[in-house]
Amino acid sequence: MAMSVFQLSSITLLFLSLSGCGGGSSADNTSTPTNSTENAAPQCTANSIDIARGSGAVAVSGSLQCSDVDGDTLSYEPSTIQSDGVESGAYTQTITISDGQGGQTQVALSYQITNQAPSCIQSSLPKVSLSQSNLVVSNYLSCSDSNGDSLTFTPQSIDTSEQAVGEYTQQISYSDGELSTTLDFKYTLSGDVQTELTRCELIRQSVAMSPESDVVVTCDDSYAYITSDTYPSHDLMNGIKATNEQIPVPAVGYAAPIKLESQPAASPTTVDAALGVAINGVPIYDYSAAGELDLFNYDSSVDTVALGQLDNCGGHAGRGDDYHYHAAPTCMMDAMEALNDDTIIGWGYDGYPLYGFNNPDGSAISQGDLELCNGIADDTFGYRYHLSTAPPYVFQCLVGEVDTGDLPRVAPLSGGADRADLRPPAGDVKNLTHTVETDGKRTMRYGYQGENYYVTYSPSKDKMNCYEFEMKAISNNGAIQTGTYCR
Repeated sequence: MAMSVFQLSSITLLFLSLSGCGGGSSADNTSTPTNSTENAAPQCTANSIDIARGSGAVAVSGSLQCSDVDGDTLSYEPSTIQSDGVESGAYTQTITISDGQGGQTQVALSYQITNQAPSCIQSSLPKVSLSQSNLVVSNYLSCSDSNGDSLTFTPQSIDTSEQAVGEYTQQISYSDGELSTTLDFKYTLSGDVQTELTRCELIRQSVAMSPESDVVVTCDDSYAYITSDTYPSHDLMNGIKATNEQIPVPAVGYAAPIKLESQPAASPTTVDAALGVAINGVPIYDYSAAGELDLFNYDSSVDTVALGQLDNCGGHAGRGDDYHYHAAPTCMMDAMEALNDDTIIGWGYDGYPLYGFNNPDGSAISQGDLELCNGIADDTFGYRYHLSTAPPYVFQCLVGEVDTGDLPRVAPLSGGADRADLRPPAGDVKNLTHTVETDGKRTMRYGYQGENYYVTYSPSKDKMNCYEFEMKAISNNGAIQTGTYCR
């Protein structure tokens, strides 16, 4: 027995002696390998690289030169470097390279995040009325940033309340957060908004009253396009009792087309899509979430207000996980600094404006004044729509000519059928809450028949306009599902 122990100890000593043989040196950008006795660790060196901010997730493999004597397939951790939203400067990232067989090496990858200055030009010359006291400059600028950075403007708006009729020039500074430049912004103040302003300028002026600063208006010969992500800054989804288990996700470049020349149509138009858009860029539907309406017969069984499907702000998320209104956008209106009865709240896609609960002159709207589509003849625009506390709440149809093939829709998220095929549970849910965290994570929680359910998502670190979802839905019998979904 003593001899067996001695032999085992000798083998162990021999093994330790052999495994300790060899050696080498490493610099900051060369390998520090570790490996098992039968597998050689990969050998790697790293080249420093320049990455333009806004390039998304850049693969690290292109900057590494690796070899593996065993021919193993290599993996990298982390596999990418994120460039979006990163300040320009020099960085170092430790990359771990694995061969899948127990061999690993590490290298220090040096990289430089670079930044290019944004560029802005004035796309149109605003002609505004003396009655307008606030001129939002971004509505009249065309800007680009090769790094994809969001721009800020100083000043964001021009106070014209103390200025007289005339032509003015104001120096505007715009910045991507690091680099700034300036331009001379020109505008004209006139005495009469209705005679001086084009329909395009009127739409721009109305959008300038919105509490959202990132909504942009551009015009061609036929349309004004109100472009937004359809995701307002006000509270969302809280107050809902009957949920469809959808959660709002920002859209990408939703462009709402408003006709610049309105013409009455031979018959009203009802569609299973938005009929117009609020000045904050959020689409507005009719009172139903069940398709086209019977315009002459109100149906309480599809009334989103009566069914408790809307949040405290008059909206909810649809089948495309898109936020939109079915009733008065009360939270948007509460956030507006200068809301009056003559303030335009939104626009129908036929080019007619949407006003609040009273006539623009402040007089009350009597029962029976509003016509089929919840509107009335107007001396300035030819026709106008109104909000109402009773059904149909907003326009339920369009009286003007509209090409329904041009109406925009937010498509469901791509990545799987489970988000696009959720089925509303029978009856109300309990204690639905929606929260937004500082890192962009959104969560909606609710109870149903004694069980708790949720859907939550965070912006993807690797893919632009993509989100990492986790949900426990009534529609899926409470199974926990995860996935990456993209716009």
